[in-house]
Amino acid sequence: MPAWLALCCVVLLLVSGQSLEGRIVVVDAGHGGIDSGANRPGAIEKEINLAIALQVRDNLKGYGAKVILTRDSDVELSDLCDNEKVRGRYRRDLNARLEMVEESDADLFVSIHANASTNPRRRGIECYYAASSEAGKRLALAIQEQLRSVAPVSQVAKSADYFVLRRNKVPAALVEVGFITNAEELALLQTPEYQRALAVAVASGIDRFCKESSSGLPLPGPEDSPRPGRFGQ
Repeated sequence: MPAWLALCCVVLLLVSGQSLEGRIVVVDAGHGGIDSGANRPGAIEKEINLAIALQVRDNLKGYGAKVILTRDSDVELSDLCDNEKVRGRYRRDLNARLEMVEESDADLFVSIHANASTNPRRRGIECYYAASSEAGKRLALAIQEQLRSVAPVSQVAKSADYFVLRRNKVPAALVEVGFITNAEELALLQTPEYQRALAVAVASGIDRFCKESSSGLPLPGPEDSPRPGRFGQ
């Protein structure tokens, strides 16, 4: 049995407990519509983000969570922004995503993106949180740790001044699922199997964060249990 399938099977066994019952999670597929995000020939970030976000939603529902997608198709969200004081299409798009968090009374927010770099050898998954949010940091750490079982990850979760993190009122994490500027990683990101494994890991990290938050137990750091990626080094 392929390693990624084994991981999915393990998680499917765990989700039967409905451990996120009553939790509301906003899953944000980054970019959309005229905002394509990063791109390379034959690959557009907004499409990769959406494909993974849809599967994160399905996995979270298996845990019993109520999931709200900021988008479930190739659209931008600027027209959904209710605050007339916010100017500019891009800022209105981002603000609309945060309004969904407030209007839904969500417990968590997770945004899915794909990375890009001028260095074609750079690769790996990166999770980010707002420096001012301790809960956001623990959420990002939990997701990053679960993603280590899927992909070769040398990075650790780190703070970043992204709008959707800085201005969020709930624990929030932004997940860069890999570099589309790295040929090997791009090839993986375009396969349904790898997208599925990433989504399983993100949902598992969210579940772990909620369990640890409820129990009051500390999350282990990445140095406590390093594991090789299931899709190679």
